[in-house]
This record gives sequence, structure tokens and C-alpha cells, in this order.
Amino acid sequence: MPRAQDQIVVMLSELTANLVDRHDAESVLRLVTAACESLLSASATGVLLADPRGGLSVVSASDERARFLELLQSQIDEGPCVDCVRDDAMVACPDLEDGAGRWPAFTRAALDAGFRAVHAVPMRLAGDAVGGLNVFYAAVTPWEAWQERLGQVLADLAVLGLSQDDGPARTHRLAEQTLTTLNDRVMLAHAIGMVAGALDTSTDEARRLIFGYAATNRGLVRDVARKLTGGDLDAAALLQAADAS
Repeated sequence: MPRAQDQIVVMLSELTANLVDRHDAESVLRLVTAACESLLSASATGVLLADPRGGLSVVSASDERARFLELLQSQIDEGPCVDCVRDDAMVACPDLEDGAGRWPAFTRAALDAGFRAVHAVPMRLAGDAVGGLNVFYAAVTPWEAWQERLGQVLADLAVLGLSQDDGPARTHRLAEQTLTTLNDRVMLAHAIGMVAGALDTSTDEARRLIFGYAATNRGLVRDVARKLTGGDLDAAALLQAADAS
């Protein structure tokens, strides 16, 4: 276990260091592929991304077998990655023999290529699935819960690397985001004070109520703070939501 932990730390540190430094898409995807092979013991990997025309395009593959299978999925609109992106959910197929009825053409091609299992992980951006990370195995391979979580982390890091600006535009965006964050903090502090005063409670409790209301309603904390300070949301509603949950 210590050795596995060391591997995870090394691989993730390389990935994150690459994200904060100057990088290109190819280098990020190469690191994600290496992490899948090292940490998830993958035989091969591939990445499909949604393109503006509404289909899926192959943007990365660890070898030609994986590239062929990714291209096949994009062309026939069939396979675990297609389902993964369409349903925005992880698709696990620990034994492709069991998936023959679900994806007949893909399964036949994957087995012929020497793969027996595949796990497809959604790549999400702004709440939508924009692609899928496919992890192939030569033998029957079920994933444990920690592997599912790690697979999702790697897919998320790949999206971060592919969606970030580089150079001056990236620095400018960070400055804008910092200013927005500072403004949000001021507004949140105002909202906390208003809730604490209206409910005659502590600021810690007021903060908990605001965050809890945002989580229950699947909203953003800054939006809740804006509604409170703008008079569109009453402090009592936060208390009622907390009591109902």
C-alpha cells in the first residue's frame, strides 16, 4: 500500500504541476494515459471528445488498437464511451463477453483486438459530459470503488488541461477570477451578517445555513448571498429548509 500511495502522489503531482505550468493538450493526455497504465494497471487507454458537429472525435489513444476502437465507436455511434457521454455516467464492463448484446460490433472488435474489459469515465465541463476516458484491459477486470474514484479524478484533470487557456490569456483570466472571488466574499459576509441579525444567531450558524441552503437547492453560494442581500430571499427560508432536510 505505501508503494501504491507513492505512485499516486508522483503521478498526480506530475499532472497538477503540468496544469499550472505552460502545457499543451498532448502533454496532458500523455500524462493521463501514463497514470491510467501505472495506477489503474490499464492495458490501453483512449479519449473521445464531443465535437461541434454533434459527434465524437478521437483525441488520444495509447496505441493503434485503442485508436481503432475509439474511431469505431465514433463512427458507428455504439460502445461504452458513447453511452458514457450520452448518459453522463460511468460505464463499467468488466467482462466484454457480457456486453456482446449491448454493443455487438464494438464488442467483437474489442475482443479481436485482445481486450476483455473496458471502463468508460465521463469527462465533464460545466455540468455536462463533453467526452469520455476509456480504460481497456486484456483480462476480465472489475473496478473497486477506489478505482472508480481515481478514474474520475484522472478524467477531471484531463478536462482541466484541455480547457485551460495558456499564456497571457490564462493569467488575465486568473486575475479576473480573483477579483470576482473577492467581490463574492464581500457579498457573502454581508449576507451572513444579515442572516445572523435576522435570526438572532451566530455568524457561524448563519454561514452554515447559507451553505446548507445552496447545497439542498443545488445552487451556488454566491447566488444565495445575492438573493439575500437583494431582498429576493428571506432569512427564515434558510431555517425552514434546514428543518426540512
